[in-house]
Amino acid sequence: MKKNLRKVLLALLCAAALLTGCTREAAPTQSGTAPAPTHSGTAPVPSEQENSEGPVPPAEEQSYDYRENADGSLTITGYRGSESSLEIPAVLEGRPVTGIGEGCFAGALCLQRVRVPEGVEQIGAYAFECCSALRKIYLPDSLRGIGDGAFSGCGLLSLVDLQDGVESIGRGAFLCCDSLVQMELPAALKELGAFAFSGCGALASVRFGGDSLSALPDRLFCGCASLSSLRLPASVSAVGKRSFSGCESLKSLYFAAPLRELGSYAFEDCSQLSGVWLQTERIPEGVFSGCAAMDWFELSEGTLRLEAGAFRSCGISTLGIPATVTEIEPGAFFQLNGSVTLDEGNGSYKLIDGSLYTADGKTLLAYFPADPYAEEPQTEFAVPEGVERIAAYALAESGLTTVRFPASLRQIDAGAFAGTSLEDPDIPEGTTVDPAAFDRPEEETEPEPEEPDEETVPETLGSAAGEKSLFREELYAGFREIDNAEFDAWCEGYLAYNEAEGVSLTQETLPYVTRYKGEVVPHFMAMTAVQNRDPGMWADAANFFGDDFEETYLMMDHGLFTELRRGRMEEPLILYSGLYDSQLMAAAGTDTVPTRQQLVDAIGSEFSDPIMISTTTDPGIAANFGDTLFVIYAAPEAMEGLGAICVDAVVHSTEKEILMNANARYRILDVGSMKIETREPWEEEPATVYRSYVKVELLAP
Repeated sequence: MKKNLRKVLLALLCAAALLTGCTREAAPTQSGTAPAPTHSGTAPVPSEQENSEGPVPPAEEQSYDYRENADGSLTITGYRGSESSLEIPAVLEGRPVTGIGEGCFAGALCLQRVRVPEGVEQIGAYAFECCSALRKIYLPDSLRGIGDGAFSGCGLLSLVDLQDGVESIGRGAFLCCDSLVQMELPAALKELGAFAFSGCGALASVRFGGDSLSALPDRLFCGCASLSSLRLPASVSAVGKRSFSGCESLKSLYFAAPLRELGSYAFEDCSQLSGVWLQTERIPEGVFSGCAAMDWFELSEGTLRLEAGAFRSCGISTLGIPATVTEIEPGAFFQLNGSVTLDEGNGSYKLIDGSLYTADGKTLLAYFPADPYAEEPQTEFAVPEGVERIAAYALAESGLTTVRFPASLRQIDAGAFAGTSLEDPDIPEGTTVDPAAFDRPEEETEPEPEEPDEETVPETLGSAAGEKSLFREELYAGFREIDNAEFDAWCEGYLAYNEAEGVSLTQETLPYVTRYKGEVVPHFMAMTAVQNRDPGMWADAANFFGDDFEETYLMMDHGLFTELRRGRMEEPLILYSGLYDSQLMAAAGTDTVPTRQQLVDAIGSEFSDPIMISTTTDPGIAANFGDTLFVIYAAPEAMEGLGAICVDAVVHSTEKEILMNANARYRILDVGSMKIETREPWEEEPATVYRSYVKVELLAP
């Protein structure tokens, strides 16, 4: 089966009927518990209060939904106003307001400035998520907690007036707040959620106000490309996975106390990081990979273990290995641009002419030139007699062209010579060589243009199911395709609606769009693996994209829905999608790619999509996705549960696509072949192709 992953995952889209004003649908509930009774009430007019920009004008009448708490106080659960500057009431119907509920203001395009009143102790999860125009929020002294994703996707938020009493900030609370420049974190802060500030590209300075925080969580500042100034509290003794990954402006970092834990890839691609002072027993996988400017790093006494890729593509000129190090994983120094020294007293390893071996001399762990400062690079190397094993990546990308092997050699591991072109290596007889040991880099040549396959006309066009077919034209007569002109009109309407609300839909005000488009492959593979609890799919995703996309992308999925849920599909549609083998297998209930007869036998069965499908309203586009098409008949109630979302509406893409998430359920109606006209943008004339199809009905989740 042909697969064009790039085309399949190129875009997500959909646009539709628009709501009016600043009114929003309730945000999706994140827990399975039944919500407390919600009431509608009218807030009393708040008095004017001065702030640094003058008063926040009170509205004539603001309507809120709320629920009663156990102590008689209220939590606001919804807002139906349209003010740009809002002072949330401290009292509703004579009772104090102590909480802002989950998703309360999520997606409110009107809000630009908000003052949360004294007395509020908790801001719930996703409370202000994707308030695209929100620039400033003033928080009270009474506030103690900020929930998961509370301000995620607020791309214009530049001022957050955090008070010292805040004790907890949830996961992704400020995820992708692209306009935040500096943060003063509260003195009382004890809990800080994973990726709380991930993707805050303008965040340049962060100051911790107290010493209550013991750990920096996973991906805390991941992707904060402007972060250059950071004062860490002395209480921090653990740093999570990818905490500073992609902080390319960070130049130095000092940890005042020994670390009990340092996460893998913690400083990955900190390209300007010149040095780090830390004490830890374990230097984890990839922790300094891509730190090309790091010209010094001191492994402290007490370091026990160096893991694979820890110093990959690092600029360290000389790395000293303490006597305490007892375990160095193969590949720990892969692409390290300098050399190593070994402290006296280390009984686990030894150096011979600059290269690193196990103490018994039987394993070559890492090759380094005998004279790293020589004018001419070394191209020849003799592995010493007595060496029985060449470990993974030991001589990878070494620039060597000639290597002489000893008679004692018994094993060469995977990647040992990756990226190295050896001239006629003479490997001793009886040596076990991993098939990937001598993988060479692909030659950079211009690919030959592919000749289009000659289309073979199938013997039978139309249904191949005969009487088994459940498809009846009259039952699906109201379902239709969307043409390009109509789609463009929807795009214009969507843009005009937001312009009328004072929000120009740019990549800045739609922060998740860029990330979905730019990171669409890990989004599809990693997020769907998590949603479907599929360890095999997750392992495949991790091999290509790292092992920690799940939480970030699940939260971004939530945010994209909030951000763009104003677009809806409200009529029956015909959609198309190119298929992967896994989807055909799921449809047919088989463990291998099914035959046509197996698909015919599966007619009438229901199945859940094991991987998200990027569908389109254009069969010509879908025909380029794969050899088999889903022809999907989608009623509005089925689309509703999938959150039909508008993405490419803001860029006028002709690839009209709709995201089908992992909740999608289908019933197979028919199997057969169809004729399609397809044309790429650069082609003058359309081409005729023939594709097998599986007609399905999309069911309500």
